[in-house]
Amino acid sequence: MRLCWFIGWVLLTMLGGAQLRAQAPAAVVLTSSDDPTEALPIDGALSLYIDTTRRQALPDVQLMPFRPVGTGVPNIGYTGNQQSVVPFWLRFQVQNATQRPARLYAAVNFWCYESLQLFVVDRKNDSLLTSSIPMGWRTAVSVRPVHNRYYYFPFSVPPGGDYMIYLRVNKARGTQLVPMTLIRQQAYEERMQRDYLFWGGVLLSLLCVSVMSLFFYITSSDGIYVSYMLCVWCLIGFFVINDGFLNQYAFEAQFWLPRQNIYFLFPLLLFYSQLVFVRTFLPMWQTPSRWLHNLSSWALVAGFGCVLMLLIEAVVTYPAWLEVALLRLFTVLYWLPIPIIVAFVATSFYRRYYIRATWLYVVAVTPFYVLNFGQVLANFGLIPTYRALVNFDYYAITALLEVLVLAFGLAFRYKLMRDHNDRLLTSQREQERITYTTEVETLALRNAMLEEKERIARDLHDNVGAQLAFMITTLLHISRQVEQQPVIDGKQQANELRAVVGYARDAIRTLRETIWAIHQERFTLTEFEDRLNQYVNRYVQQTNGLEVDVQIDGDMNQPLTSVQVLNLFRIVQEALSNVVKHAQATRASVFLTTRANGTFHLTIHDNGRGLSLPGSDETLERHYGIRNMKRRAEELGGQFRIYTHEGTVVEAVRGN
Repeated sequence: MRLCWFIGWVLLTMLGGAQLRAQAPAAVVLTSSDDPTEALPIDGALSLYIDTTRRQALPDVQLMPFRPVGTGVPNIGYTGNQQSVVPFWLRFQVQNATQRPARLYAAVNFWCYESLQLFVVDRKNDSLLTSSIPMGWRTAVSVRPVHNRYYYFPFSVPPGGDYMIYLRVNKARGTQLVPMTLIRQQAYEERMQRDYLFWGGVLLSLLCVSVMSLFFYITSSDGIYVSYMLCVWCLIGFFVINDGFLNQYAFEAQFWLPRQNIYFLFPLLLFYSQLVFVRTFLPMWQTPSRWLHNLSSWALVAGFGCVLMLLIEAVVTYPAWLEVALLRLFTVLYWLPIPIIVAFVATSFYRRYYIRATWLYVVAVTPFYVLNFGQVLANFGLIPTYRALVNFDYYAITALLEVLVLAFGLAFRYKLMRDHNDRLLTSQREQERITYTTEVETLALRNAMLEEKERIARDLHDNVGAQLAFMITTLLHISRQVEQQPVIDGKQQANELRAVVGYARDAIRTLRETIWAIHQERFTLTEFEDRLNQYVNRYVQQTNGLEVDVQIDGDMNQPLTSVQVLNLFRIVQEALSNVVKHAQATRASVFLTTRANGTFHLTIHDNGRGLSLPGSDETLERHYGIRNMKRRAEELGGQFRIYTHEGTVVEAVRGN
């Protein structure tokens, strides 16, 4: 809203200024106090005459009434076709009030004229002193009196001289305006150095921004940077052509298009490239306002038609009436992107689609488009043609503001995009890490399951399998005895069958213990102690008469895995079985200490006769039961040893 008030205030000020017209042109008076490096005050000194007959010479024009131009730039508006071109004359008076001759340049700071010719008349005797050669856009720079992209007409005024300067202007198509300045010849070199330094900096800055956009596109593949780069290149073309650099440095290139159509091409491309950029910067095609996106698509088609209008003239000469009609149509389509861009901005504000991006765009482009809109108003005579509206230095400054602000916004967008991509990449890597960890854990679980299956198979083979094999062997032996001789005394076979029953009970017991150990994944130390006491009371003390003392030290709620329970239980079982079979002991103790960090110390100590085998590790390894106990201790991450000390001591230790 504040921006609208500001623009309205500017327009009202311009319209109000249209009433400020000089009543009579004043002479340009040269004094000794003038700054030799500054332009002389020609504003208010110009007057204008339009030659409607199209054939009046200087003597005829001198007798005609000129009207004051005022403080603005001379501008007689649009001309339609080539046949309707009307020459017009400008004149101003120069008086030299110094004691030295003044060498001056009358400079016309635009290039697109059919012809310009300067006449110098001495007012004292009304005589023609000098006239320049006719020059225009088809006149090569090397032929002009001053080798410049603009038109510089040299003349001198002696001390006390009073001259009237006449300039005949012939311009076809477009706006007929003459941004004229008057400077001293001694200031020319310094002014040109500043001018080319300024424009070199402007064009280099635009080129750097376009390279930056190309880099952003290569690294992000975001199409918005291509559209922005297109805008920047169209700006470069706009300034190169409209400020006369093409006319100066690539003279033949301006004839690639017929007539002066090269002059219209890049402003046209500039506006339509801005429309392409807005479509990507403030996209509407996925919103309820997609009709605006569709409208802009039709506008781009119209812009392509305008380009065709400029190209077709290379092979077709339009009749006068068609040329006027096409020029009017071209003028409408030329400015068509502007209201559509305004519609994009207004819709984005109203719908609150891209508020920050919209504000950024408005701040960036407003100065440049205010100048363009002001020029339109001036061309239609609604406001005076202020010098700021035809001075391309101001357009360059506002264009640089636009480019740099949008470049900042797009660089910030690029940063956000890179940050977003980095977050996605980090998330992807984290997901890959989690997936990898999950796969590793799954493989570890599968490996653990395989190891568990191997342990169960080994346990069943070493215990139940051995017992069942012994039972089968015994039963086969009994069956052969019965077959070979009749049963006379069945006591021996009965005893052997009772032994088989005992082995069967042992196998069932071992199988139940194994099933109990693998039935659940976690046990507490209390559950392990209860199960161990049940085994000792039922199968050791009651059956074999061995008195066993079981002591458990540790956190009784400490969890144990099925692997730990089964291995610890089997070590105790094997050790007590050896005590019963070999030690001739009456007492035994089982002492287990566990800690939460995974360390344990298991000791089985009896008061028997000690080891009957030699004590070397190699000899002990040959003992099947001892080898199994050692393997189980190693599976628990511990160490195993067996030695004689007031009986036999079996230890399985992990940690201190």
